[in-house]
Order: sequence, then structure tokens, then C-alpha cells
Amino acid sequence: MKRILMLVTGGTIACEPSADGLVPRLSGEAMLKDLPEIAALCHVEFRELMNLDSSNLQPEDWQKMARAVAEEYEGYDGFVITHGTDTMAYTSAALHLMLKNLGKPVVITGAQLPLSMPGSDGVPNLRDAFFTACEGEPGVFVVFHGSVIDGARAKKMYTENFAAYASVNAPLASITEKGVEWRERRPIPAQALELATELETRVCILKLVPGTDPKLLDLVVAAGYRGIIIEGFGAGGVPNDERGSFLPAIRRALDQDITIVCASQCIFDGVDLSRYPIGVLAARLGALSGGDKTVETLTVRLMQALKVCKGPEEIRAFMESPV
Repeated sequence: MKRILMLVTGGTIACEPSADGLVPRLSGEAMLKDLPEIAALCHVEFRELMNLDSSNLQPEDWQKMARAVAEEYEGYDGFVITHGTDTMAYTSAALHLMLKNLGKPVVITGAQLPLSMPGSDGVPNLRDAFFTACEGEPGVFVVFHGSVIDGARAKKMYTENFAAYASVNAPLASITEKGVEWRERRPIPAQALELATELETRVCILKLVPGTDPKLLDLVVAAGYRGIIIEGFGAGGVPNDERGSFLPAIRRALDQDITIVCASQCIFDGVDLSRYPIGVLAARLGALSGGDKTVETLTVRLMQALKVCKGPEEIRAFMESPV
């Protein structure tokens, strides 16, 4: 039987009622006590890392999860991480980027309803997560409502619907009665697992609305942020009209060695700064394109780039390389 380590971090799946609402409390063993089919599928051991609402997670918690996988890597065939849904996409992107040359499955799952509630989606999600972990496919995955999503492509789409997560720009696999149906399979890396946990956390996302004052970008720079992702409109452009052009503010930020990345508020298809002047002029100044990466993946990637890269050209190459 495969040996799977369950890493518990909290979230709705582990919640129980309290005077202040749902609070994560359940241990890993408590979550699996009514799922004997998992014990028949694989040998499970548990490690309690934290018990938090995922909205309270910090980058240091991503680092803790990545280090836990690395510490236990040789002893297990795969890992299942139970997690809250609110920031699961950030964690999956972080683990995807931090666990380089990953040769085993790291599967993240959670639920929209606590396991303690009748009809919880946590039951099928846990089953699917352990089933996927036993497949042995290398990589970080989000398993939710029958979908297997690449860790760098996950996006929360609903606050309540059980189909909470979607795969952005790269569907990977789905779970059917026949098993996991993969669109692609990946080779196990020849290199040893490598941790890349260094992060510059002074990264901010600035979401534009029509009429946003460009001075807001100056304020973010003054607050000490070293990297800023601008969620612009359509294909990622920023206003360049004289009534509210962002180009002077972008130039001022770049002159202070701040990295500016253009992203899109659209979920699918990604950024193209070569199509319209609103993108072309920003790129000409030195703003980077987010490509088709999710904002969550761009955030973690930028945190890494600002910590390990030297100079704007190295940062550009790092940010624009595939993940």
C-alpha cells in the first residue's frame, strides 16, 4: 500500500461551530474517522501543522508547509494537505514554485461545508485527494469537486458552490468512475527535490477601476512595497489618457527600482501588452507582462524574483519564464 502523509492546516473542512461562527478544530484522524475506504486504499499518517482559517495564513505558513514536505519527503509516496478554500490558490501556487524537481504528488483539498455538517463536500474531496495522491503523478495539485488542477493554475470561482475551483488556461485532469483521466502526464524529474522558499513579501496587488487616481501607485511605493502587480483592464493595459494616465506614476516607480507587473482582471486568456497603446506604452517604460499566469502565481513568483534575482533584466527573465 502507498504511504501518504496528511498535513493538516485548518480551513472549513476542519471546522466546528463556536459562539463566533465556524472555527477549524478537527485533527487529521478526526477528519478520516468516518472514511474507512481511505484506510483500505493507503496507509495514512498525520502531521498537524496549524489549525487556521486560510484567510489568516501568511507567506511564512507556505514556507512551513513546503519545509514539512521536504522533511518527510523520503518517507512517503505522496502528501495530502487539508486547507481552507479562501487562499488555497495562493498556497498551491507557492508550493508549486517552492518545491522544485518535485517527484511525488502533493495534493491540496478542502471543502465548502465542514465535515461535521450533513452532505459536506469534504467527504468526496478527501476521497478524491487520497485517490489522486496514490496515483503517483508528480506535482502540486488542487483536487476539488472532481477536478485535478495544476497548483499554478487554480482559481477560486465561487464562495458557496461545491465546484469552487477552476483551472485557468490549462485543464489538467478530472476524476471519473474510471479513475483519474489525465490530459497529460509528467515525467518524474531526475534531479533531487530542491526547496526555494526565499520570499520578498513586500508585494502588492493594485486593482484598477475607471477613475482610479494614479497617485495611489505613488502611495503604494511610498509604503515600501518593492513589487506591484497592477490588475488592469482587458488584456492588461493601464489608462494612458491625460485625465488619468498611469504612465508617469509607473515611470516614477520604475525609477526607484520598483518592479511593475501588468495583470488582467479577466480570469482566462491572460495579458497581451502588444495589442493596444495602453499596454504598449506601459511595456515600453519597463512594465512586465503577467502572461497567462494567475494573479496568485504572479504574486508568489514576484516574491521569489525580488529575493533571488539581481537587476531588472534577471527579474524579467524570471517572471516571464514558464512555471
